[in-house]
Amino acid sequence: MKLGPRGEELIKSYEKLELKAYLPTLNDRPTIGWGSTKGVKMGDVITINVANELFKNDVAVAEKIVHRLNVPLTQAMFDSLTSLAFNTGTLGESIPEYLRSGDYYMACQSIFLWRKQAGRNLLGLARRRAREIQLFLEDGVNV
Repeated sequence: MKLGPRGEELIKSYEKLELKAYLPTLNDRPTIGWGSTKGVKMGDVITINVANELFKNDVAVAEKIVHRLNVPLTQAMFDSLTSLAFNTGTLGESIPEYLRSGDYYMACQSIFLWRKQAGRNLLGLARRRAREIQLFLEDGVNV
C-alpha cells in the first residue's frame, strides 16, 4: 500500500511548501520543502524539484512505519497513519497495540494524543489530528 491522494492532500495542507528553511513553531526543528527536517539548517534554500524529492523520501519513511504494523488497513486508515508518522516520526506504542489487538476505535482515538509539542497543546496539531481521525474513518472500519 502507498500513500493515496487523500493522504498527500492532508499532509500538504499542513506542510506548506517553503523553499527556505524556517522554524514552524518556537520549539520546532528547522524545516524546509513540504515539512522535511532531516539535515536541515537555518539558511538552507532549495528548489521545488528538491522539495518534491524530499517529500517522496519522507513519505517513504512514514509508509515503512505504517507497514511495520502488519495489520489490515483501508486506504483511508493507511493515509491517516502515514500522515501522523510523517509529522511525528512514529506511531507511538498505543496505536500499534490497539491495531494489533483489533481495537480500531481506540487506535483512532489515540491519534488525538499527538497534539502536544514540548508539553504544550498546540491548536495547529489538534486540527491536524482531528483531520487525520476524520480520514481514518472515511472508508469505514470493515477490515
